[in-house]
Amino acid sequence: METIIFFSNVLRTKSNKLSNVNIDLQRPKRLLIFINPIGGSKKASKIFEKKVQPLLRLARIEFTVLTTERPNQAKEIILDENNRIDQYDAMICAGGDGMFNEILNGIIIRTQRQHGIDYGLIDSPLRKPSMKLGIIAAGSTDSIVYATMGNCDPTNSVLTIILNRTMNIDIGAVHHRDEDHLICYTASFIGYGFFGDTVQRSERFRWLGPKRYNLAGLRTFLKHRLYSGEIKLCIEPKDGQPQHYNPCGIKLGDIKS
Repeated sequence: METIIFFSNVLRTKSNKLSNVNIDLQRPKRLLIFINPIGGSKKASKIFEKKVQPLLRLARIEFTVLTTERPNQAKEIILDENNRIDQYDAMICAGGDGMFNEILNGIIIRTQRQHGIDYGLIDSPLRKPSMKLGIIAAGSTDSIVYATMGNCDPTNSVLTIILNRTMNIDIGAVHHRDEDHLICYTASFIGYGFFGDTVQRSERFRWLGPKRYNLAGLRTFLKHRLYSGEIKLCIEPKDGQPQHYNPCGIKLGDIKS
């Protein structure tokens, strides 16, 4: 809480501080923001209005806000070639892991289509999207935000976006074994068996917010269903090294009065 107050006071007394860092940090100038109004505790719109929008305006960043009305709407908007999303420097979502994975799938597939790549084949070499993605924690599970930021504070997230602090994350692809077509891309994890049934069943209880997972998990446990599967692990022949040993480098000392 002290960190939030500190940042708020700095921005309130030094209102032009963030607007003067664009040359050195090459911060984004235009953002496309998707808001999932029913994610988590249905607070995404309020979080954006109270914590995100004021900072973006102080930083003099232009933004377009699209509030989704149904599942996969954000993905459909991104995949529509008539929508000029290339005019934006980054796409941001105010929601949870599901919302982020939705825009992630949209931008990856759009990029492959633009380069004529058959992304449905498991062995197809994919092109890396040039569009940057960001997320403001406003979901039931915000594991992606926590894994990349170390916390789920919306203020820290928007400051990271404004200051153009980026990092690469691993993306997984799930293909159908027999039909050889893409099922989805994912930035967090894939659930099968007990976890998959719990998540699917929890959709009926969205009105409970994050507590829906407790109820859905209990109901799935009482079903006592058995699951079978086969796992194959492909070992990378070369040892890899992380690009950044300390990706979460945002500290209070980075902002000086």
